[in-house]
Amino acid sequence: MHTIKNNKYNKYNGHDHRELIFFAIIMLSVLMKFYFVEFYVRPVITRNMLAVASSVGITMLLFVPVNLMWNRLRPYLAFMADFLLSALAVTDLLYMRYYSDLFSFGNIGLTAQVGEISDSVFALFHPSDIIYFIDIPILFFYIFITRKSSDKPFFKRLNVRRAGISVILILIGALTLYRCFDSYEKKMPGALRSMWDRPAICGNVGAMTYHVADALNIVRDRFMKRSLPQEEINEIRDWLDARSRAEMQNDKMFGMYRGKNLIIIQVESLQQFVIGLKINGEEVTPNINRFVRESVYFSRAYNQTGTGNSSDAEFLVNAALYPSAAGVVYTRFAGNRYEALPKLLAENGYSTLALHGDRPGFWNRQHMYPSLGFQKFISKKDFIVDEKIGLGLSDRSFFRQAVNILDKEPEPFYAFLVTLTSHYPYDFEPIFTQTKFNTGKFKGMLIGNYLTSIHYFDTQFGTFIEELRKKGLLNTSLVIVYGDHPAIPIWDRTNIEKLLGRDLSSDWAWREVQKIPLIIRMPGTDGGRAFRDDKTPVGLIDVSETVSGLLGFRFVPGLGYDLFVPRAKEPVIFRNSSYITGNAFVEPSKGTATDIRSGKQLKYEDFKDMTDEVVRRLGFSDKILGYDLIPKLLNTEAER
Repeated sequence: MHTIKNNKYNKYNGHDHRELIFFAIIMLSVLMKFYFVEFYVRPVITRNMLAVASSVGITMLLFVPVNLMWNRLRPYLAFMADFLLSALAVTDLLYMRYYSDLFSFGNIGLTAQVGEISDSVFALFHPSDIIYFIDIPILFFYIFITRKSSDKPFFKRLNVRRAGISVILILIGALTLYRCFDSYEKKMPGALRSMWDRPAICGNVGAMTYHVADALNIVRDRFMKRSLPQEEINEIRDWLDARSRAEMQNDKMFGMYRGKNLIIIQVESLQQFVIGLKINGEEVTPNINRFVRESVYFSRAYNQTGTGNSSDAEFLVNAALYPSAAGVVYTRFAGNRYEALPKLLAENGYSTLALHGDRPGFWNRQHMYPSLGFQKFISKKDFIVDEKIGLGLSDRSFFRQAVNILDKEPEPFYAFLVTLTSHYPYDFEPIFTQTKFNTGKFKGMLIGNYLTSIHYFDTQFGTFIEELRKKGLLNTSLVIVYGDHPAIPIWDRTNIEKLLGRDLSSDWAWREVQKIPLIIRMPGTDGGRAFRDDKTPVGLIDVSETVSGLLGFRFVPGLGYDLFVPRAKEPVIFRNSSYITGNAFVEPSKGTATDIRSGKQLKYEDFKDMTDEVVRRLGFSDKILGYDLIPKLLNTEAER
């Protein structure tokens, strides 16, 4: 009997290292996957050994607890964790290729939209991405082969020794993660909480540590949010009041176009560098160029969107607040109470409508537009879908139907039009059958397809403007046109360099080429009499304050400025806390300042006060969103 017991003990608890090897391989493969992500984010890895130890610690925190589970459950849990982490790594790669940013768990609510933009998503996949999942079948094969060579179970039962070692490893993992957090917090105070520059954080602490910090931020925001002290609310209100009083004293154009219609056109992926550009002697945007000559043209308008892209641009223009630090405003804060531009105009006798040729649920617009104050939302389900290109209704059909809708709309009205056809990846076949544009050596490339898509849009835009003119709407309306966000991902930077004939390898040069056009045509303007190329650095956040002033209203609750009011070197602020002031591009996460005309390095210390102000304003926006502060900020007497 003693011998039998010993044999049974040896069978289940002998020195069998197969499971240990299995977990070592699976943990090492996960570490390597995220290392490759980090290398893709920043080829020059800046992490220190503590950051590497933190990544190892996280893998222990993820996989060691599996050792404490029932032995028959372990393989399923291990493979599930491996698959989910592999999917996370690939998602990071796709985000970097499209957004030049890391994925945030705050964006999980957007996964339902993947089907809508499947062409864009699949265009971002590389065949080599399959390697991120290759360890899974290899490990299955390893289990299958080694089980045949031994009569001992592959996944052994839990015992006291195994449990003790597992607990020790979990504590070591937690300690290394804490030490990495603490070290980086001392080096860059507030960076892990604010997530101003996710790629920079990833490059310093590692992709896995970044994701843990991101997840903790979301838990803290959703479930552990403190109440906001009244003095912080008062600080925001005082800033808004001071800004509004200063503008009232200097606004010479206030109310100049009172009672006129407002038409705002957000153009999908329209970048500034195509304005005036010629390929083989042919203008890419002849109709926009003609429109510019009748308008005030802000040639230094910068993209301020975050991961919300088009929806962030809409929010900047209509609510004059910055994109969310994590996730997307249109999904995280659709239930907030806003005093946005459409609500302001509706309260002052305007009919307000938004028009877009996509389904109403995309970017959660069916909920967000009413929150912003739009009285009507005319979407794909309301249009006659007689021509579909890419994601939805073609620009040709969209503009043709839109002009008829506006012609019947009671005046004054505010119409917000969002185009769709010039969407990434710019290779929708009907565009090329309808548009004959010779892109020369760029034919068939992403940049060549993009130029053709924009030329297609330009043709439809020209027809729309002429129809507005014929119906008498053009000269009774304030018409604003802008691009929502940059079009060309950073991985295709080489071809933009060839197109424009300049080096874009530096951060400041890349930021400069990501400008978007902002064009404001005044009612009654023709023959180019209003043309002015305003080279002031501006952002889309300034649009609401500007147009409300022209129409004779004060837009109080936003963080933008009236572009027709003289002002000092106000910063154009980006979501990662970098900003442009004058000709300086300042990056607090790197501690650098650069002259964007020459590339010359400036003294970063000279911008300390401005940097503090930038951080302050981003904080204002985050608090307004996170605590739904607009009603409190506007009810001044009741809150004091």
